[in-house]
Amino acid sequence: MMSGVFDYLNSHPLWEIHLINTRTDIANGALERMARDADGIFLSIAYENKRLARHFLSSDVKMVVSEDHLVPLYAGRANCGTILLDSVSIGQDAARYFNSLGRFASYGFVHGHTHFPWSDERERGFRDAKPKDVPLYVYPQDADASSDELTSAIDNDSLAEWLTALPKPAAVFGANDLFARDVLAVCNRLGLKVPQQVSVVGCDNDPLICSGTKEQLTSFQLPFHELGYRGAEMLARLLQGRKPPCETVRVGGTRLFERGSSAPIPPAKMLVDRALNYIAAAACGGLRAADVATHLGVSRSLLDLRFRQICGKSVLQEITDRRLDEVKRLLAETGLPIIRIGQQAGFNDPDNLKRLFRRRFGVTMRDWRAQAGNRPQ
Repeated sequence: MMSGVFDYLNSHPLWEIHLINTRTDIANGALERMARDADGIFLSIAYENKRLARHFLSSDVKMVVSEDHLVPLYAGRANCGTILLDSVSIGQDAARYFNSLGRFASYGFVHGHTHFPWSDERERGFRDAKPKDVPLYVYPQDADASSDELTSAIDNDSLAEWLTALPKPAAVFGANDLFARDVLAVCNRLGLKVPQQVSVVGCDNDPLICSGTKEQLTSFQLPFHELGYRGAEMLARLLQGRKPPCETVRVGGTRLFERGSSAPIPPAKMLVDRALNYIAAAACGGLRAADVATHLGVSRSLLDLRFRQICGKSVLQEITDRRLDEVKRLLAETGLPIIRIGQQAGFNDPDNLKRLFRRRFGVTMRDWRAQAGNRPQ
């Protein structure tokens, strides 16, 4: 952003520049002198420094504000213009990129612990541009947007639960590179394959982050240079006595740097989708993995390979999972005897079902039914 300001000055050599280092210049009085003596200020202040953000409210100096949390403080002031990144369009660009890669089973958006305004706007753009029939999962859902202690920290354990639950293959967009890096680290810890099971994209294109991960991070470079240039241009207009724009100016236009964390979805996704649909319809009718391969006209080994690449499990495991789901449904919703439930769900060996159910869910079928509030008639 500062390089954009300097590029404007190189072509319009009218100003004398003073850069204020807030860590030292607040203490030695340089900030107060600058606010008193300067003709114009380009204001960019971190979220946590609320006292400093309010320091300039009483000043009549011409200002341009370039941080979204400052806009409510300064918007509408006769001497102040506001200019921000167009974060909605950034989210839209990310969704459109994923759309171009193929058909995903789910889209995911990752905020930090706190939902910053720019992060919420990127989520909104991402939601708007993704396919309407593909679900969007947001992490975390319960972030406190009103907290006084704004933090970007992510709890990796809860992120791991969220990533595990995403239908695969998943397209995950981090609101910035830091959040996307956390996604890659947790995928690596869980053994989730990137980009086969989870494609990950960030934004900021920070080279230290994007190149410092196992799968180098695909990222959008944001138009900070343009923001600085146009902000300096806006300040120059204010100094010439012109009125600031009535509304906040939004600067869009991203540039994608594609790396190893994302890749086109192979045609195998369509094959696995067809297999999943067939299993959902026929799992409880004595279906075997070989029957699924025959139905799709492919070899059993190829089907299992594609299934593991995309779903992280075998065809037989998917059939078993579907049957166990039906067992749980019948236990909760009917009074059928347990042996009859096993037969209706496709399990021919009652003892094997009992062992499998207890190993999977940690309780017997009878106890699970009691916990669900249902009793056999």
